[in-house]
Amino acid sequence: MKNKKLQYRLLKGYIVVFMLFSAFYSFTHAKDLQRLGFPDYFRIELVIAKIIGATVLLIPQIQLRVKEWVYAGFIITMVSALIAHITTHDEIGKIMFVAVDLVFITLSIRYVSKKDYESVSTPGEKLSIVNS
Repeated sequence: MKNKKLQYRLLKGYIVVFMLFSAFYSFTHAKDLQRLGFPDYFRIELVIAKIIGATVLLIPQIQLRVKEWVYAGFIITMVSALIAHITTHDEIGKIMFVAVDLVFITLSIRYVSKKDYESVSTPGEKLSIVNS
């Protein structure tokens, strides 16, 4: 049981740290995002949304439905980043970095969201995300 809790905390921590780092990078590297085709105001929106999303995941009192939307937003952001890197013919290294991060974050979110639901469900109750 302790091992599962540790995995849960590490993966949730990975998601939060990754998104906070991504927000910091987006904030400090405006030229890189402009080169990908994003306007400057969108960069600021991304930074704010990533910081809010990472913070929401750390607050246990926030409803799971809200956290689901945060996870969905993170996945949409990562897919958009991957598409932007591919369509601007970015270096293969950058494309692979984003692709690998997308896989890691997707697997982490899947595991963490299962654990979130298991923590609030009753033993006999079946939830769709746990059984999928």
